[in-house]
Amino acid sequence: MKKIILIAGIVIALVVIGCIVCAVLYSNGLLGFYHPQRQAKEGQVKIACVGDSITYGYGVKKWQQNNYPAQLQDMLGEGFCVNNYGYSGRTAQTTGDRPYSAEKLYKQSKDFAPNIVIFMLGSNDSKAFNWNKENFIKDYKTLVESYQNLPNQPRVYVMAPPPVFEVGGKVKYNIDQEVIAKEIVPLTKQLAKESGVPCIDLYAIFEDKPELFSDGCHPTAAGAKIIADTVRTQLSKDLTK
Repeated sequence: MKKIILIAGIVIALVVIGCIVCAVLYSNGLLGFYHPQRQAKEGQVKIACVGDSITYGYGVKKWQQNNYPAQLQDMLGEGFCVNNYGYSGRTAQTTGDRPYSAEKLYKQSKDFAPNIVIFMLGSNDSKAFNWNKENFIKDYKTLVESYQNLPNQPRVYVMAPPPVFEVGGKVKYNIDQEVIAKEIVPLTKQLAKESGVPCIDLYAIFEDKPELFSDGCHPTAAGAKIIADTVRTQLSKDLTK
């Protein structure tokens, strides 16, 4: 009997510890596979934020409140339903190691039937084992078109990714600083022009602000707030036209 009680106590302790660890990881944006979604109410403008770990909010403290889509929701208010479809490590290229279009989240974001789609991809495409200029522009354009061709024909935006900064003398996660600056940002602007959608240049906004990145690659809560406010400003201009 004592042995059963001891085993039960150990199991309960492990469950409690596991719950605490998961809660800490969740609070700090480290459970990239977990994507709680809001259910849109009738009459709300539905916004799908599509992207990688920067959209997801990897490493952002108090993640649930401070990832950029969550802050955008707070800024826009009850007339909108903003959902975070960012997934860490994902690429625009179908030939990348983790293509966004291969994820269930991709289908879920389209099933949401968004009125507005906001893209931010490219950081993971810059990695040496992923990067291919022709594939990037072709696959990203196809991805954008797959949303433009939805029955409700949502308004689409693409965001040029922010810069990355060295920490301890190097950039983390195999992301290529030069490829982002010299190729991905210009190509994203080109893609936006060819697809007839607005481009929000986050690279220019964060170019001289390394203090707003927790690890040189991922914005802090303050950085995410700037992204959210930049998007809000753009939407406010466009939705009043």
